Amino acid sequence: MKRILVPLLVFVTLTAGLACNVHAQLVRAFPPDSKLGKLMAMRYPEIRISDQTMYLSAGGQIRGKDNLLILPTMLSEFGPIRYQMDIMGNVHRIWLLTPAEAAQAKEEEKNKSRQKQ
Repeated sequence: MKRILVPLLVFVTLTAGLACNVHAQLVRAFPPDSKLGKLMAMRYPEIRISDQTMYLSAGGQIRGKDNLLILPTMLSEFGPIRYQMDIMGNVHRIWLLTPAEAAQAKEEEKNKSRQKQ
């Protein structure tokens, strides 16, 4: 009985540890210079973010809520995003946000505005 119990206990412990690591990798870390916005429309390469018309840069990326790449022509979901600009003033990266990420981003924006005052 003990021969089976010890390997089983080791297996369960390792499996639980791996599951925790996988969950930790699901949390996305956004660059500090990324901005919060609302994606309103897209007609490639033109993008409308928070009532402002911008352009997607060459090689620009759009990542969905599952962090997978989305082709600009296949984008059908609009709403809260984080976006990053390149040095030319074009949008370089866009991340579609989950409701939890959107709430966290709004809180971070409030904290930034408080620190400036």
